[in-house]
Amino acid sequence: MSSGDGDTAAKVGPRGTSPARGVRARGVAAAAIAGFAARNLRSRPSRTLLAIVGLSVPILGAIGMLGLSDGLRGLIDDTLGQVQGILVLRKNAPVDLFSELPAAMAGQLGRVPGVRVVAPQVWKLAPTIEGRRTAPRRRDRDSGQAWRHPILDLLKAVQIEGLDIPAHARLRHEVHRDRLLPGARGGRFLDDRDRGTTNVVISSTIAREYAHEDGRPRVVADSLRMAGEDFTIVGIYETGSVILDGTILMDIATARRITNTGDETVSCFHVEPADRSRTAEVASRIKAMIRGVDARTTADFRVGVGRMLSKLDRLLLILIGLALAVGSIGVLNTMLMSTSERLAEFGILRANGWSRGNVLSLVLAESLCLGLVAGLIGCSLAAAGFAIAGPFLEGGFRLVTSPAHLALGLGLSLILSGLGGLYPAWHASRLAPMETIRIGAR
Repeated sequence: MSSGDGDTAAKVGPRGTSPARGVRARGVAAAAIAGFAARNLRSRPSRTLLAIVGLSVPILGAIGMLGLSDGLRGLIDDTLGQVQGILVLRKNAPVDLFSELPAAMAGQLGRVPGVRVVAPQVWKLAPTIEGRRTAPRRRDRDSGQAWRHPILDLLKAVQIEGLDIPAHARLRHEVHRDRLLPGARGGRFLDDRDRGTTNVVISSTIAREYAHEDGRPRVVADSLRMAGEDFTIVGIYETGSVILDGTILMDIATARRITNTGDETVSCFHVEPADRSRTAEVASRIKAMIRGVDARTTADFRVGVGRMLSKLDRLLLILIGLALAVGSIGVLNTMLMSTSERLAEFGILRANGWSRGNVLSLVLAESLCLGLVAGLIGCSLAAAGFAIAGPFLEGGFRLVTSPAHLALGLGLSLILSGLGGLYPAWHASRLAPMETIRIGAR
């Protein structure tokens, strides 16, 4: 045992008594054990640092993944909160892009009791805009545009929504119409003047993404070249959701023409009930009266998205568990090496009156100190990373470090470090004093 360790052992007795008598009489004080543990960790800085890094990185990853999951939930909740009515799709179609229904079904839907408006829609991925792909790969060959944020870039894939303009004009609530920019900047929504024309309504996000060559965003009355044609912008909206802001709206006939979609089909129908409080009831009637369709309300979409995010959460938990297990093994390895090098030290402490519980507490205190420091570092890095990344995120996607996440990260770090130090602590406490001194002296 080093002279520093011996000095520490000599200081553990209560004041006014010799070390051995104080230990026998009252046991080793918790503060003395904590001080002894901190000194032992400082005496091996490289090993201590490696153990801390090995545990703090998984804690950082765990908090980051939880923040990502919560950010996606918040984005989808905000998006669905703006959407009203019922979306009628082909049965088992995941979203409107993959749905196809006969246009004549509009008459059947209109006869369902409780239905006020049936508005046909055609949804397709947009062709090239200004000579660029609308959903870049890792690097767009045409523009050289990098795929900087994979998740956001997938969500920002531009879509065309072809509207049956007269039917949509009858809707009480249309999310894009309701979110036009104020004043002249927002222009107007599509009306009868735009039927059969190349007039479009776009989002402020698209206006910035496909700006002029000098960097100026597109504005009302500007043109936007798409599928080899010039389209005139008559309105600009902003919902604040990256999911909703990736849509270019135009007349349904124009959308069919540039996407080669037949007049006899639509992607889906936006159905508005006469009584909003009976939306779920009307949706059930549609499914009962018309075969081969799904009638989904906002609540239905929330359930579906919730299932998808639950699967994502399970995957994240597996990844987090593996990373934390590796961190815990690092603590176990550090504590095993530390205890094996200090067997003689433990024997001398036992000979001076330390109990097995005192030795167990000492080794556990060291491992918990590692966990506390690693947890604080991991939580601090996560909070700092979210704060730095926040201003660069857009489209309603937010990463927020909640106190619950930080508390969970710190708690996991302490639990795993405690588990990692449990066996070395038990092993060190079970050896008899003289046997420990003899083994350690070899």
